[in-house]
Amino acid sequence: MRICASLTAAAVLAAGAARAAPARGAAEAAAQEAFSRIDGEQLTAVQAQARFSQLIASLAEAGLSRSGTALLASLAADEKQSEEVRAGARAQLIARAGQDDSLAQAALTEKIAPGKLPAAIAVRLARGHLERALQLSPPEEGGDFIGLQPGPSLVPASGEPLDKELAREMGAPQQEANGAAKPQAPVPETDRRALRELDAARALAASVPAGDPSEGDAREVAGLAALAAGDAESAAKEFLSLAQLPIERGDEGASARRDAAFLQLARLAYQGGDDSRATALYEKVGRGAPEWLDALFEASWAHFRRGEDEKALGNLLTLHAPFFQGRFFPESFVLKALVLYENCRYGDARRALDEFDRRYQPLQEGLTSALEKLTTPQAAYEFLARGAVGLQPSPAREEIGRLEQELQPDVAAVVELAQEIDSIDKRPAAFRASRLVARMATSARQARLDLIDGAGRKLLARMGAERAELRELLAQSLRLSYEIAGREKELATSNEPGLAAQPQRDPPQVKDDEELWPFQGEYWRDELGSYRYQLGQRCRHARPALPQAAKGGPAPAKVAAEPGR
Repeated sequence: MRICASLTAAAVLAAGAARAAPARGAAEAAAQEAFSRIDGEQLTAVQAQARFSQLIASLAEAGLSRSGTALLASLAADEKQSEEVRAGARAQLIARAGQDDSLAQAALTEKIAPGKLPAAIAVRLARGHLERALQLSPPEEGGDFIGLQPGPSLVPASGEPLDKELAREMGAPQQEANGAAKPQAPVPETDRRALRELDAARALAASVPAGDPSEGDAREVAGLAALAAGDAESAAKEFLSLAQLPIERGDEGASARRDAAFLQLARLAYQGGDDSRATALYEKVGRGAPEWLDALFEASWAHFRRGEDEKALGNLLTLHAPFFQGRFFPESFVLKALVLYENCRYGDARRALDEFDRRYQPLQEGLTSALEKLTTPQAAYEFLARGAVGLQPSPAREEIGRLEQELQPDVAAVVELAQEIDSIDKRPAAFRASRLVARMATSARQARLDLIDGAGRKLLARMGAERAELRELLAQSLRLSYEIAGREKELATSNEPGLAAQPQRDPPQVKDDEELWPFQGEYWRDELGSYRYQLGQRCRHARPALPQAAKGGPAPAKVAAEPGR
């Protein structure tokens, strides 16, 4: 019975293949016919649309859908073709980009003059240009640690007066809320190609009209591109406008964008030295938002600069809860050590640095070792294709595996295109020798190389950014370790009184509807974000808070590190 069943199954498969071969042959013939009526022809817009629709449908039926996208990109960029043919190819690319076709999006981003686009497509292409700009000119190592002075003014991009209630929440004085924007800060010198990519991203985002469903996404991209270009004023306007957009009930995407806007506004306020405004904005990021932990961590820096050390350490206690073990906050250990050091708790500070070094020194070394092997985008893509298992066991394996998973859609597009290219060699000789295949196969091979290069560059950029961050933090950890050792030596050899005796402190005051519970190593979800760390007083002299821009103080001094990632 098993043999009979196997023979029956084989017969069914053979019959299916026999039926599929004529169908595929008919589709190949139809695709050749449609292409011959497009290539080099003078067509009307209606004719071009009809013939391109027939071509794409036939290629899809023949199993050459991604190769068809490469062909469209080639025709759309071919100046020898008539304007109607190029426009028809471009329209098909736009339609495919709207269906999340990564190859079509890449072609429109890199090779095709986009012209007027549907709003949703314009936003996707703008994100593509922004990512390319950051790959071409990544933030300089250590450059995130220098604050802006003065901070950007709070004027929405629309030019309309800022809502009074929102202005008060943002900390903007009335005359600033209703006044004109301050002159923009000069754009720093960066790579020219990166600046062109940023200009393209901002232009595409600006093409989305007000009131369009994609307006929120467009303002977010515009704000991020302005930040990357060093235009803090324009970034603040875009994020303020985004924060003011109305949100319909149940629109989780709009709520997430508003939370992200508050986070960016808080960062701008922090970098401008206005820690009071920054903490108020960080608190507006919702607990359910993906950015909540980022806001909690970055607010710790603002609390530290205001002298609110117990609140800063309480936030870090939440970050280190077991619920968030998968999140990447290496800087939190350095901040914890810095706060403890400033409060003369040198042993605790040293232990925090030891924990940081134990966790992240091997990771930094693993990333460095991997980057030394992945010297080209081609090598990086080959690693992606193999997966994290292709990397020798190392402390960085898990982190690199996470990055590799994020880029799997890019790998899938390359694999599918390669399979189609290989299948051409197995098709009838007449089809292989046709004008269609001569044009399409060349375009598909080049598109495959472009996709490989793009995916490899993405991986190298993300690994390089993490490696640079860890290297900077390790250097800060080493400097702080020297400071701690020097201070301990000074106390040991000095005749002056050492650390102050730790007095008995009254318990913190809580509101009538709150209750104080001592932390005993057990985390509860409803308590996350509300911890306070009781430091006591060990220094002979209390640490003064750093000056804030809102109080007219000078530019904030450079500290161990500042948020921005």
